Amino acid sequence: MLGGLARWLRMLGYVTEYDSKAEDSILLRNSQTPDTVLLTRDEELYNRALAKRIHSVLVLGDTEEARLGQLARTLGISLDIDMAATRCPECGGELHEISKKEASSVVPAKSIELYDRFWRCSNAECGKTYWVGSHWKQIRHTLEEARKRTSLEEKELKC
Repeated sequence: MLGGLARWLRMLGYVTEYDSKAEDSILLRNSQTPDTVLLTRDEELYNRALAKRIHSVLVLGDTEEARLGQLARTLGISLDIDMAATRCPECGGELHEISKKEASSVVPAKSIELYDRFWRCSNAECGKTYWVGSHWKQIRHTLEEARKRTSLEEKELKC
């Protein structure tokens, strides 16, 4: 249910586990550490987590902007991407910067011409390569909309 949100949280630098096939009992067991927050859209799972005193959030938004805004408001997460902290959106592995030469074997030639910085996932099973390309316009837009939703909802709560 929240695979897209997991990708966003990883890009924002948060260690995020996502398994769409995990049973509720496993999710609850894996969420019992003090520094873990269980995110779910399943009201029953959320209530079970609360009963077990597991820190959890019932994610309500219908869009990524709304969901990110809710998490920024309720958990205080930052909606700013810091490439030094960003994790692989696919697997959550750490990213490390690589040279253009290293990237040239997997990145389209036009992107090698246009962009100077590239990052590769350190997880050998993943190994995806990333760069701040034209898609970042949409990424910035999504984060800006999430920030706006956070501010609007905070204003509504103060009335």
